[in-house]
Order: sequence, then C-alpha cells, then structure tokens
Amino acid sequence: MKAKLKVLLPGFSGNMDDVVIYYNSKLNKYIVRRKVKPKFTPEHSLTQQMHAFRRRISVTDGYLDDCRRYIELFNRHFRRQGRAMNTWPNVYMKIMRALVKAFPDVDFTTLTREEVLERDLPCKSIAAAVEAGYLEKVPGWESLVSLI
Repeated sequence: MKAKLKVLLPGFSGNMDDVVIYYNSKLNKYIVRRKVKPKFTPEHSLTQQMHAFRRRISVTDGYLDDCRRYIELFNRHFRRQGRAMNTWPNVYMKIMRALVKAFPDVDFTTLTREEVLERDLPCKSIAAAVEAGYLEKVPGWESLVSLI
C-alpha cells in the first residue's frame, strides 16, 4: 500500500494509529505504510552461520566496497520503480541465500575462502553472483570483481 500525502509536517516520522510514517533517504521521499506485527520465524541458525562465515574468513574490504557500489548502481537503475537497497549485508545475504538454494550441500561452518575459490562458487565476487543470476543485472556490474 502506497499512500501519497499532499501536506506532511516537515520532519515528522513515527507511528500514528495503524500506520507508520518515515523518510527514506535512498528514495528521497516519505513512506506511509500499514503497521504490521512481525510474523513468527522459527529458526535463524542458517543466517547465524552465514554471518559467522563472513566473520571467520574476514571478507575483504574490496568485496564490501563492491557490495556498496552494487547498491549505488541498483538504486540508480531501479529508482523509478521505487526499489532500493540500503546496506551491504542486504547484498551479502541475498547472495548467500541463493548459494544455499543452488548448492544445498554447502556447509558454512566448515567452508573456507580457499574452498570458495577452489570450487569456483558464484559468491566469490559480485560479478560472478550477477552472472549466476543471484543478483539482478545493473549497468556497470562487470567491474565488481574483487574476491571474497
């Protein structure tokens, strides 16, 4: 549900009855949405393992910079559709979830950087992830080749 207001109090954000109002700096507009109660999510051990893997191999700064650059390119390309990504963990988690779907045998508790490069997994770089279809193609994705 997207609501458009003609007059909005400048700087106002917060809860009002059953709606939430906030300013999204990436989209450069105020968003008004229905207040939703979070659903019950059973187990998040896979997400924990993905982030533990990232900390264990200490992902390179170049890879993180490529994630941030991909976000800029994505936001520029999809601005008219009102779609935006905010932070590099969004990109990282999207890649890792697609990796688990494509390779169910991947175990993040024992996976190493050398094994990722040896097996030529698509998560080794942002460009490889885009080629594999894990991320959407945006103009300039070919230059995001820093290794994990």
